[in-house]
Amino acid sequence: MNYKLLCTFLFLLNIANAAIQEVQVGSIDSYYANSITKKELHIIINEIEQQFETQLGFDVFNYSYEGIPIHIVYIPPSKLEKNIQKKLKSLKKKKEKINKLKNSFPSEKIQIENFQKGLKKFAAHINNMTISLNDYIQNSNKRRDYSSHEYKKMLLFVKNKQMRIKRDIVNLRKERRILRRMSNDYNKKIYTFNSLVNSYNKLSNQIMKMSHNKEKIKGTTFGLKEINHIKIFKNNTKTYTKTIKNTMTKIEIYSFKSKKELKAILAHEIAHLVGIPHIKVKNALMHPIVQQNQIENLFLTNKDIEAFKKYF
Repeated sequence: MNYKLLCTFLFLLNIANAAIQEVQVGSIDSYYANSITKKELHIIINEIEQQFETQLGFDVFNYSYEGIPIHIVYIPPSKLEKNIQKKLKSLKKKKEKINKLKNSFPSEKIQIENFQKGLKKFAAHINNMTISLNDYIQNSNKRRDYSSHEYKKMLLFVKNKQMRIKRDIVNLRKERRILRRMSNDYNKKIYTFNSLVNSYNKLSNQIMKMSHNKEKIKGTTFGLKEINHIKIFKNNTKTYTKTIKNTMTKIEIYSFKSKKELKAILAHEIAHLVGIPHIKVKNALMHPIVQQNQIENLFLTNKDIEAFKKYF
């Protein structure tokens, strides 16, 4: 059976306006020991860089020993299937954890809100007691005809009320510490939930890419955009924060029949790395299916150049 040769990219972030990337030669699986060396791969990378710069008139990537690694990976179909099944089990566990956390949020939120309401009532009660005691003391100070017995009785009443208020204030502070712990635990669960969702999405996309027929997928560019929305209870007030983290991780090349085909696949993936999407134009380097003319002679078509100028 003849398969069409696809280049793909695993990309969860907005690829527009990407910056110049640095790449380096990573690992080469022993399966390809007789097909390509690290030195030859380095030469191919330099040829691609020169081709891009010559046609575009500007640099889009550089070689650096601290750059994003380019790995030549061999995964036998049987091993691939095992990896997919392993990832599916992990995906199921993550889904269960996500659902468990998601289901716990409403009840915990209600618990925190009810606790807050109780604290407000308790604080109001203490304030009312304090105001009432102050009024009593002010009115008592206006009298000058207390008997010794009445005066001692008044002092004892004030002392008992003050002690009661102090105990209630101590208890109120304890309750507020409990509320802070509840809020912190809730916020930690939200952070864990966001992390699990990001991890789940990443793993789900990996499985989707791996599930394609291995003979079709020639290379993959890995990138991730993580967005975390965090709800925080601070000073009994809800606030929201958002963190965004963009990361580029690696390029993997899985299969090639010749160094020319490897060069075309790698050029395609490096273009993804710097932000260029697929364009469904025949013979274009960025066509999702590897074009035979690109294998024979790597060359940016006019549509490829337009894509670089638009998205890079």
